[in-house]
Amino acid sequence: MIAADISPARSTWRPQRASLATLFILLLSLVMVPQPVTAAPAERPTPLQTYVHIIRPGESLVNIAALYGISVDDLRASNNLGNRAQLVSCTSNADSTQAKGTVRVNGQPANGFRVVFSWSPDETVVAMAVSGGGGQEGGQFSHILGGGAREGNWWFWIENSAGIRISEMAHVHTDKDAHEGKCQRAVIDFDIQDPSQTYVGRRLQIPLVGLPVATQTVAAKPLPQKPAGTKIVYGHVVRSGETLASIAEAYGASLHDLRTTNNLVNRANLVRCGANAGSTRALGTVRLNGHPVDDYRVAFSWQPDGDVVARKSSSEGGQYTHILQASGPREGHWWFWVENTDGHRISEMAYVRTDKNPHAGGCQQAVIDFDIQDPHLTYVGRKLHIPSAG
Repeated sequence: MIAADISPARSTWRPQRASLATLFILLLSLVMVPQPVTAAPAERPTPLQTYVHIIRPGESLVNIAALYGISVDDLRASNNLGNRAQLVSCTSNADSTQAKGTVRVNGQPANGFRVVFSWSPDETVVAMAVSGGGGQEGGQFSHILGGGAREGNWWFWIENSAGIRISEMAHVHTDKDAHEGKCQRAVIDFDIQDPSQTYVGRRLQIPLVGLPVATQTVAAKPLPQKPAGTKIVYGHVVRSGETLASIAEAYGASLHDLRTTNNLVNRANLVRCGANAGSTRALGTVRLNGHPVDDYRVAFSWQPDGDVVARKSSSEGGQYTHILQASGPREGHWWFWVENTDGHRISEMAYVRTDKNPHAGGCQQAVIDFDIQDPHLTYVGRKLHIPSAG
């Protein structure tokens, strides 16, 4: 019989080997069991933005599209603008100058629609013709602009019974000479898809191509419901005669938000206005980034952005003085601004109303300061973005 091996080395090896094997199997099982994968946190979606333009009298879809650098077709599709005006043809005709055409509703000739024309877009109507009226049938209309060849610019559109435009405008330029290639007889067709649709005052969604948030897209018709949290940004191109205050009021925005959103940093500040029986004048200081600066031209007019009545350059510590009347009070409305050497306005406008009588509380001497932070900033023609929570 073989004696049992009871040496210390052999007696301790077997338990250690078992422990290591058990540990190895445990580790292997941990490796082979699928572990839960923690997903990377999803990026917070960028809030949707929609740019909006409010149509003003005289604006056509063509010039609105040009202002924003987009196509008329995209503008129509993004806003369901289906009431079209189309200049079909324009030919010479020595007998008379006229416009004629057909009004259709959803492609079918329609009578009883008022086709009007004017010498300027959206201005006083010169004449009106009713489709199907005057013995005509099948939605046809005719405007006689004058006997023989008559030169002029004409805008045609359809209006409802309240005198509100419900279609796009067609523009025709007629020539004085009736030779070939000129225009005296225009054919204009209107296709109405929504007789309740109006244009002036309408809020247009602007496709965002080429604008600061160009990565966003605007859906074609029909327009989707506005998602919760969508921010509306109104796009507005500053016209001559518009003040920041009037623009802010039109969009229901604050003047402060209008300035900060568009970095409009060239401020005009009416410091005070008091009575002064000796003369009627405006004076003040022009500053560049807070420091008085000379050789800046301060202009004034009787209308905002109107014809400049006088210009005064700042000097001797940025000071200027406009004398509106050297002797006694003068009543009037005045707008003051700073312009560059090209005559472009580079500041906000300050408005002053002076009184005829120099009584307490009246205004004959106005102090207007200008703070210029960006001498290259111009206002008329500038594209403004106006955020709104609505």
